[in-house]
Amino acid sequence: MRMMIVPRRRQAGFSMIETLITLVVISVGLLGLAKLQAASISYTQNTRVRSLIALQTESLAAAMHANKAFWAAGLAPATFTVSAATVTDASGTLNASVSGCSSACTPSQLAAYDVQTWASAMNAKFPSYSATVTCSTSVSVPVSCIATVSWNEKSVAINSMTSASGVTSSATQSFTLYIQP
Repeated sequence: MRMMIVPRRRQAGFSMIETLITLVVISVGLLGLAKLQAASISYTQNTRVRSLIALQTESLAAAMHANKAFWAAGLAPATFTVSAATVTDASGTLNASVSGCSSACTPSQLAAYDVQTWASAMNAKFPSYSATVTCSTSVSVPVSCIATVSWNEKSVAINSMTSASGVTSSATQSFTLYIQP
C-alpha cells in the first residue's frame, strides 16, 4: 500500500495576527514621534521666553547706562524690586508717580520713568515675572548693579521619571545680569 503524500499548501499573504502586531508597532512609534514633537515645541517656547527676558533685561541696562547722572552718581537705591507693573523702592525715588515733565526731567524722574516703563513692558509679556536689582551705593568705587529676573517656566515631561504628577511641570527660572552704569 502506498501512502499518498499531500503537498502542503503555501501561505499567501499575511495572517490577521501579523497585521495587528504591525499596527500596534507603528502606533507606538507614531505616539513616540508625537511626544518628541510636543517636547520640541515646549523647548522652543522656553528658549524664546529666555531670549526675550535677556533682551528686556539688557534694555533696562541700556536705560541705566543712558542716565549716568542718577545711576553712576551713587543716587540709586541699594535695592529695588519689580513685580508685575509695580516698582517697590525703600527710598521712594523709583516708585514715584512720573508723568510728562513740563521741562527737562531730573535724573531721578528719568530713572523712575525708565524703570516703570520697563516694568510695564515686562508685565505685558511675562505676567508672572519678578525682578530684583541690587546696586552698590559707594561713591568711592564705580557703581555696579546686579539685576535678577525670575519667572515660571512650563515644560513637557519626556517620560514618567521626569514628571510623575502629569504631562507638564513648572519650574522657576532666573536670569542674572551684571550692570555697570
